[in-house]
This record gives sequence, C-alpha cells and structure tokens, in this order.
Amino acid sequence: DDVVDSPTTSRKILTTMRKHSERLAHLIDEMLIISKLESGDGAQLNSEPFVLNETITTIIDRLAPVIQKQNATLSTSYIPENIQLKGDSFYWEQALFNIIENALKQNAEFPLHIDISATVCEENQQLTINITDNGKGIPSAHLPYIFNRFYRVQKHHSQNEVKGTGLGLSIVKHAIEAHGGNITATSTPGIKTTFTITCPLD
Repeated sequence: DDVVDSPTTSRKILTTMRKHSERLAHLIDEMLIISKLESGDGAQLNSEPFVLNETITTIIDRLAPVIQKQNATLSTSYIPENIQLKGDSFYWEQALFNIIENALKQNAEFPLHIDISATVCEENQQLTINITDNGKGIPSAHLPYIFNRFYRVQKHHSQNEVKGTGLGLSIVKHAIEAHGGNITATSTPGIKTTFTITCPLD
C-alpha cells in the first residue's frame, strides 16, 4: 500500500516536515538578525529608554511553561531596583532570552537553578548583568568558541528531534557589542556557569 494511505505514517511525515520547516524559518530569522547586527550601521538599531527589569520579566513569562515543565527555579536581583537603559529593547530581549533558554535546553533533565543579577556602577555608569546556573556547564575546551556562529557544544544526531541552529550565542554577542558592550563566559562543569555582560548605560 502507498504510505499516504496510512494515517499514522502520514501524520509522522507531516510532523517531521513541520519540524524542519519551523527550524528553517527559525534559521532564516536568526541569520537576518545577525546580518543586521553585523552591518555595523548603528542607525538600524532603535535607541529608546526601556526598563531592564521589565524586559527580563517578559522573558521569564515567555519561558514559564519550560521552567515549570523542567521544575527549574529562577531568582532575580537588581541594584538599583529599577534599571533603565537606552538602546534597542528588541535585541536586548533576544540576547537575554537566548542565554536563559540555552541554559534550560542544555539541562532539560536537571533540577536547574538560574540566577539573574544586574547592577549599575554609579561611578562610571556601567551596567553588569550576570546570568548564572548550576547545570552541567561548558567544558573549558569549548569556551573560546561558544559565541561562533553554528558552534554547538553538543552534537545531536537524532533525526526525530529538531535541535538548535547554533546561532543563539552568536546573536547574543553581536547584540551586546552593537550596544557598546561585552560578554564573557566562565564555567565549572556541574557546579557553576556564568555569562557576564558589561555595557555602558549611555
């Protein structure tokens, strides 16, 4: 019999096609974001005041189903209590979302805790954001390359599950640098992994 005559087989084929279509669309979106950020044209970025705390709350709300499903916990702290930035809130949200989502994806079977802290140094008006988790971490041999496009610490060979594009952390780096900032990562696998973002407020 033709496989199309089998509803079960047809559903499997359509599900696989949908997953790969979604991955392709996601890949195109991320490549467009990187292309815009790499253009070096600062005029392409919106520069408007926004409250960092509210952006992070939006991200947590977007990820709430995943956080709940994985029984993960998340804590936040801000000094001062309300931190206002001037920049493109879309790219800031994309960057911070990618870091937090990545931690969740890489520790789906782990009782993960993520801590997000943001402080402003009044003396030099510099913002520091630390995103720390207690997951399985990043081996030291991979740390120098994690912000390279298409680089993935873990190689997935399963044909049944669509994984990431390997562009998430590259977008993070480009977004932060487009705002005059810098991002670094440190990791002690199984104990502590921290992404540190520094950026001028003005």
